[in-house]
Amino acid sequence: MAQLNIENYSSHKSANPPTYDLSKINIGVIHMGLSAFHRGHQGLYFERILRSGNLNFGVVGVTQRSSDVADVMNTQNCLYTINEREGAGFAPIIVGAIRKAVFFPHARQELLEIARSENLKLITLTVSEKAYQCNPTRDGINLSSADVQADIADINSLLTFPARLLDLLFARFESRMPGVAVISCDNLPTNGDITRAVVVDLANKQNRTSDFLSWLKSEIRFPNSMVDRAVPAITQDSIDEFYQSYGYEDRSLITAEPYLEWVIENDPVSEYLAPVGARFVEKVAPYEAMKIRVFNGAHSALAYICQLAEIEYVAEGVVDPVIGEFIKNFQEKEAGKSFVAPADLDPIEYAKIIRKRVSNYALLHKSLQIAMDGSQKLPQRIFASTNDLVKLGLSTDHITLVIAAWLRFLEVNEKVNDPLADSLQNLVRNPDALQSTINTLSFEGLATKVDPKLFPQIANWLAELRTKPVKNVLQSLKS
Repeated sequence: MAQLNIENYSSHKSANPPTYDLSKINIGVIHMGLSAFHRGHQGLYFERILRSGNLNFGVVGVTQRSSDVADVMNTQNCLYTINEREGAGFAPIIVGAIRKAVFFPHARQELLEIARSENLKLITLTVSEKAYQCNPTRDGINLSSADVQADIADINSLLTFPARLLDLLFARFESRMPGVAVISCDNLPTNGDITRAVVVDLANKQNRTSDFLSWLKSEIRFPNSMVDRAVPAITQDSIDEFYQSYGYEDRSLITAEPYLEWVIENDPVSEYLAPVGARFVEKVAPYEAMKIRVFNGAHSALAYICQLAEIEYVAEGVVDPVIGEFIKNFQEKEAGKSFVAPADLDPIEYAKIIRKRVSNYALLHKSLQIAMDGSQKLPQRIFASTNDLVKLGLSTDHITLVIAAWLRFLEVNEKVNDPLADSLQNLVRNPDALQSTINTLSFEGLATKVDPKLFPQIANWLAELRTKPVKNVLQSLKS
């Protein structure tokens, strides 16, 4: 089985290989956290820049915890394929943007030299939410407990990320090079603000010089950003299937949906990223709200409804006439009206796009997987919307039913993958639906509390779900 590498990549014409000269690419990006998502998302933007003729945007991808991903990529000279899939269709592109894949502990000196380079344009991050070790209430930044806690075994490795980033920035300061943008691509609201706070806080704790602190605050930019694309985990089945169609093995094969979005607060890097599709805006917050409430909220709603209906994949649920109609009304009548939408996005049109994306059978997402960690996800995805609807005096019929579906899910499942599962399941298993609702939604471990005025409405839905099939309950809501 021929493995993709620098000797054969150009021969795979049907997979749209690079036509630029790989040997002439200059490293312009350090990316911390060489995840499949980075390769399937930001990696494509940088590939587009290279294909436009600007060869100064090669990427060095840095793994944090082990060398495994870098080792696999290096067997292929860092080449890999993004295979966009929708239904039965394939649309592959071989990507050459990542020119180095390294493990930080083994490549620190090389990375410091790159940090000192005149060609470095930006540092991007996909290091997971837990890697941002900061005080959850400092500087007005609010993170749920799950975002700032990690089990003891992971703490040492997680704490290394801020120190490593600061290490690179200090090297650049010492070289008297101009500042760069540091762009977090992790799924955290105000992720740029959080990154800045973490780095400045660490610099203060390390008693760095006042000159460096001044430079850090004035010259290093931390624009907030929002990223969106479904990039499922790499599987051997997808690798084998791709080989049968295209005749080469890619052990770093990325499967992705066609949809791609990167929204960044206004920054000079727009000169390079805007022409290849990144959206630059004054404030990212409205786009975050749209994604979290209309997309992620609908995803969670589907997950719990599908679980109660014994439907394995959300793609099956969203095309079901009863469930699909409920989700449409949830998005358009309630979630999409709970916030001020971006001026250039229509919540109803956006909701249509989301339902189409979720129905993509080529990217099957298990409802049970999406249903995990509900106590950590729902405060942002559902509870905040619910409370804002109350403040606005708008309907809450659909969204309270979603909350009741989550309570019923907790109630009927023996094992639930959620850090608060034991406590919440004990509370929800009360024969009185109202008491069950009050006890569970008042639990102190929930980052956001639902307005108690809605407890009776939620309890009524829970009582219905205890005695009727979920689709019958959904049908009781008239559109």
